[in-house]
Amino acid sequence: MTPLLQINNLKKSFLQPNQGLFNRKKTPIIKDVSLSLYQGECLGIVGESGSGKSTLGNLILGLEKPDSGKIYFNGQDIGQRAWRKSPMRREISAVFQDYNTSVNPYFTVAEIIAEPIYIYDKLTASQLKKRVIELLEQVGLNESFYHRFPHEMSGGQLQRICIARAIACSPKFVLFDEAVSSLDITVQTQVLSLLVDLQKQLNLTTIFITHDLATITYLCDRVIFFYQGQIVEQVDKIANLNQVNNVYSKQLLKSILGF
Repeated sequence: MTPLLQINNLKKSFLQPNQGLFNRKKTPIIKDVSLSLYQGECLGIVGESGSGKSTLGNLILGLEKPDSGKIYFNGQDIGQRAWRKSPMRREISAVFQDYNTSVNPYFTVAEIIAEPIYIYDKLTASQLKKRVIELLEQVGLNESFYHRFPHEMSGGQLQRICIARAIACSPKFVLFDEAVSSLDITVQTQVLSLLVDLQKQLNLTTIFITHDLATITYLCDRVIFFYQGQIVEQVDKIANLNQVNNVYSKQLLKSILGF
């Protein structure tokens, strides 16, 4: 079976801050990372803050360019110019941690959800409204939210709107970057249950980036432990999570789950 997402020997460095004019020293953030993800899988990438996992997410989404290495989505190299105009781009989407900065505060819910639809689909006004309402219901909200603005909703409701926008064009792959970490525990559980349901309903392939292993165990099929820009361990079955061998993985498990 061909992977939906294939990453080969990915490397990324950034210039160190506060350097002189002629000092261009770089700090490596992603160090020779390779992984495969198949249709319908949910892969958790877990690591402490500053480990490079969000940078890896930005590279997968095309928000950053790698220094070297390749990323293939459904067999296409996303680093090629042709990818930018490829209709396959609609098949990749994302939900980020900060739901407040992820939306335009002057947009209504309908306008927020419809953003990607405007880009990829040509719908009549009535078709568009019907689609937006369908998406609201799919994320556990209703038509009463249609004309609301972001400041009129709770954090959990707004993150559901961001999820609705992410699935609006029926993507194959969605990347969640700390997507529930800003929510309180009760709302986290509700949103995670929603994500489990959506993965089954839509046969989504997902990556869930987080520092929270408890979230990973709830949602993911397998887990990658990320440390200082590298994959230090991979667990291919979530049931075997307590059988890790790497020292960092063991410490992380012990600190969060008490293994």
